Parts: sequence; structure tokens; C-alpha cells
Amino acid sequence: MLNRRNLRIKAMQTLFAFQQIRASNKKIAWDKINQASKDFQEAAPDLAVNLESVFNQELIEPGNLPKEFPLEIKDLIENELSTYNRQVLKDLKFLRSQMLLEVEGIHKLFVWVLGLFIALSDLERTQIEKKSLPGKPKVYLTDIGSIETLGKLLSSVQVPLWNEHKGRVFQWYKEIKGHQGFAKEFEQYADDSGAGQRKLRYIFKSILWKSESFQNYFEEYDRDWVENKDIIKSLVSKTLKSINDEGAALAPLSYQWEDDKLFFANIFDTTLKQELWSEQLIAKSAKNWKMDRIAQVDMVLLKMALSEMRNFPSIPVKVTINEYIEMSKKYSTPKSKKFINGLLDVLATDLVASGTIKKSGRGLIDNK
Repeated sequence: MLNRRNLRIKAMQTLFAFQQIRASNKKIAWDKINQASKDFQEAAPDLAVNLESVFNQELIEPGNLPKEFPLEIKDLIENELSTYNRQVLKDLKFLRSQMLLEVEGIHKLFVWVLGLFIALSDLERTQIEKKSLPGKPKVYLTDIGSIETLGKLLSSVQVPLWNEHKGRVFQWYKEIKGHQGFAKEFEQYADDSGAGQRKLRYIFKSILWKSESFQNYFEEYDRDWVENKDIIKSLVSKTLKSINDEGAALAPLSYQWEDDKLFFANIFDTTLKQELWSEQLIAKSAKNWKMDRIAQVDMVLLKMALSEMRNFPSIPVKVTINEYIEMSKKYSTPKSKKFINGLLDVLATDLVASGTIKKSGRGLIDNK
């Protein structure tokens, strides 16, 4: 199921993407200013030295252009910064909305995978009807009553159809038919009251999920499949396991989705809102590291961790630090784990001592 580490990862990926887009927008603005100001630079050589630093400072604290700058240069910088800020805001709104939509889209992907069982059963039924062979045909799915129960469950939600993917459905049906040990595995369920759901779980976990073509297909379909697949597997497995004589229950994306959704949006928003504060803390503590030498992913993780420690009083500091260390192992450099652990330990101690970090809630004591 979806958990908060999944949400932290997706927020981190979106923040990293925003950082890249913002840097690109900044370069475009600076290149235009630099190119257009060359004539003025020839008349005032000192201008070339100061222009980029003034531009960078104006990004952070606008409205402080030097009085000695030519009016044309001031207008140029102000116009380009205005264009830059509008584009950055537009990009930010888009990325934030996509971040939320993509997480909620996991549920759509999950029910689509569940719908594959209906598509496989329908395919088998159609093939049997077309062949019209004498005697009782060998079936693999159409005699599983749990598929009908699953169909009733999915009738209450909007499920994307598999009609446009018949070739893939047929390929996976052949893999089920050709699976070694299929018949033997199913024989042991013959007298089991939960035989149907056990068969579906076996088909899903032991055949489809282990199919190279199945994994390749969803990697192409969903760009975040690497992060999403464990969530999908858990949701599908829980739903199939719930099938019984009385019906079935669709596994929730999260047991506390509204709270988790709020956490997701807040960790993204507060990280950006307090970005300058975080950068100043990191620069002060990472004395042996130049800011431009710190891996970009590490900077995002550090900013998120500081924001989480400061703005989420019910999450223990140690939990936050451990979460971002684990994320660094997977998404950053081999040295990142040690660097992030050491820096966050120092920063957390100082921030707790100063009262900036206050923890309270069940099982927590203020400033502990």
C-alpha cells in the first residue's frame, strides 16, 4: 500500500525536477541579459564584473539594483526577472498539480490491473465459443467463481478497458496456459472453500507478476513503475485475498489517505517556502563543503528533512533522519548516506536546543 516513504520519494522527485527547470529558466534569463548588455559593458567594463552577481542577488532579494546602473540595464534586468518569475510560478503550479494527480493515478492503475482478470476470462470464453469443440474444453479462468465476484466489485468503480490491448491480454493468457505446474498447483485447491481467490492470487503472483513481458509492458506504460509496482502488487494482493462467499473489498490506496495527502502537499510546499532558511543552515554547517559541490539530490533531501523536522511536530526527529538516509541510499551517491546522517544530526541538535524544532504528540515530549 501507499506509505509516507512513497510520498516523500515522489515529493523529492518533483522538487528535484522543479530545481532543474528553475535553473534552466534562470540560465535563459541570464543569457538574454548578458547578450543584450554587451554594448553597455564595453562602455563600462566594471559592469560586466558586477552584472551577474547583481542578477543573482536580485533573484533572492528584488528591488535593490545599484543606482549607478544604466536605466536600460535596470529595465532589462527587471523585465527578464519578471518573465522568469512568471514562468517559474507556472512551472511550479504544473509540477505540484501533476505530483498529486500521479499519486492518485496509482489507484486507477491498480483497478486496471485487477480488470485484467476479467479481460483474461472473457478472452478464454470467446475462444471456447469460437472453437465449439465437442466435449468439455479445458479451461483456466472461466470456471473461477471469484472472477465473477471481482467483476461485481469493479462494477462500482470506473475501470479502464483492456479492449485496445488485446494482443497483450492474449500473450499473458498463453503464458498462463503454458505455465509449468499450473494444473498441479490448482489440484491442491480443489476442496478448498477459498479455492477461487487462491487461484487468482497464484496466477497474479506466480505467473503474471513474474512475467517479463508483463513487467516490461507496465514499465513502458507507467514512467514511475519502479516506485509504483510494489504499491500495485500490495493493493492487488490485498483485494484478491479479501474475496469470499459474501463478496470482496477494494483495498484502499492508504488507510488515512486524506491525512497522507495533506502531508504530501505540505512537505512539498514548506520545503520550497523555507528553502533559503535551509540553504543558510546547510552552508553554515557544511563548512568543509562548497554548496555547489553537494550533490543536487542531497540538497533536496536535506531541505526536505529540515522542513519535516521543523513543521511536523508529531514525527520524531530520528524517524525523519532515518527516512532521508534510506532515500539517499537509493537515489544519491555512495557517500550521501554518511554525509546526510552527519549533517542532519548536527543540525537537529542545534535546532532542538534553540527551540526551532518542537516535538509533541502521542509518545513524544516537547523538544525531545
